[in-house]
Amino acid sequence: MRAYAFLGAAQFGYQADVVEQLRARGVDVDPLVEGSLDDLEAIAAAGPALLFLCGLPYTRLRDAGFAVEPLVAPAIGDGPPTYTSTLLGRPGAVLDELHGAHLAINHRPSMSGWVLPVAEGLPLERFDRITETGSHRRSLELLLAGEADAAPIDSHLLAAEAGAWPEVRDLPVLADYGPSPSPPIVLVDGDAAALRAALLDVRTIDHVDRLVAVDDAYYDPTRESDRRAALCTR
Repeated sequence: MRAYAFLGAAQFGYQADVVEQLRARGVDVDPLVEGSLDDLEAIAAAGPALLFLCGLPYTRLRDAGFAVEPLVAPAIGDGPPTYTSTLLGRPGAVLDELHGAHLAINHRPSMSGWVLPVAEGLPLERFDRITETGSHRRSLELLLAGEADAAPIDSHLLAAEAGAWPEVRDLPVLADYGPSPSPPIVLVDGDAAALRAALLDVRTIDHVDRLVAVDDAYYDPTRESDRRAALCTR
């Protein structure tokens, strides 16, 4: 079974660790490789695979009829497997004082980088310019350089980046949007019950405290955010 990572460089270590623990337990899964969302449908159509995927492309893929099943999702702390979109500002930024500002987003088909904050009231009227940077990491680089005024960042990725990137910890938090269901580990064509059980035995990894079982209905809030964002996206 193939394994693909779609959650960015900062979380690749967590994803690879999960796969290696499965392999050590005798699960027939290939070493993890990076995937592109441009290839997601082709990957899902090509047979059994394990996908570390944002909830937004998961729901869109599932609702398009692909045989995909969420197995578990990462949790930080004692609560349910959720995360937020943290709107960070450049050094010294204050949200109420931003006018004609520059917003950096990773890309529009992103739950934390676009859909969730827009669905929950990101004040788009404060931004005259929106740049798709290609990654949360690049958005953070623009903030630190003062080349963007604000950027919505996945809180799980932010926790991973802040652990090794001290400057990120000092960026001001302008707003938080969410919570929303955490990015699931998704199975394409396979024995979901057996693989879910194996994943629930995985030990603590990096910034993730535990993996929690989820099902498709858990991602209905993701679908609702997607619908709301579509009404006000520009």
